[in-house]
Amino acid sequence: MATYSTEGIALLVHKYKGTGRVVSFYTRKRGRVDAVAQGIGKPGSKLAAAVELFTLSRLMFVEGRDLDRIRQADVIEPHYHLRADMTRLACASYIAELTVKSSEPTHPLMGLFEHLAEAYGALCTAEDPEVVLWWYMMRLFASHGVTPELSCCCRCGATLGRLTCYLPAEAGLACSICTPPSNQMPLSAEGCSVLQGLARMPAIRLDRLSMSPQARVQVRHLLHTHADHQFGIQTRSRKFLHQMLAASQVAAEPPVPPTRQDDRSRL
Repeated sequence: MATYSTEGIALLVHKYKGTGRVVSFYTRKRGRVDAVAQGIGKPGSKLAAAVELFTLSRLMFVEGRDLDRIRQADVIEPHYHLRADMTRLACASYIAELTVKSSEPTHPLMGLFEHLAEAYGALCTAEDPEVVLWWYMMRLFASHGVTPELSCCCRCGATLGRLTCYLPAEAGLACSICTPPSNQMPLSAEGCSVLQGLARMPAIRLDRLSMSPQARVQVRHLLHTHADHQFGIQTRSRKFLHQMLAASQVAAEPPVPPTRQDDRSRL
């Protein structure tokens, strides 16, 4: 049977016939590849390391009728840090699920493998993992040709002012004149600037991007709403992502000093 070799990143793994696994990779040459790895559950499996989530490997596949089969794998970068920190794990998991569910097997999207590898590399060291997730989402939108319109009003084409809003059905921002009265997704000038920065900045410079809590909420809501509207998919990992982001936000907040009444209660 025909074989082929390519670099790939393990994104989703499911059990298959006892000790086997079905692994969804995103590969450089063929895009998404769903393949069987036999005997992964057995001690000493030579393929086990390569099917760990988020691992970048050099892979050899055997073509099959329904599923390909992994014959050989050599790990290039295991991305250990993504599995050691819960917030990074949540961001990496959402990236993986969004990539798999928005792509078709053996239909590579131009540049997406490189963006995926760059995102996972940046996630390992980023001070703000969520911003790396947003950066990748913008590249995923661009690969599918569904990038939100950020440069002008999606309705009239006018230059955007300081007050704008996002319109999901029209996949872009509207100026203050075209904003409908019932709009529920306002976007500040700062939020718009953050999105434009995400679209043009390389991943290694994302730590320079700062924003207010209000802008963060707006950008988060816009990007996830855009993904829902454009891809129409449900992702299990988003709930986990929101839980981890909420927990990290609480942990980062300074402790509240005791009140005078609290002081008296200790006497």
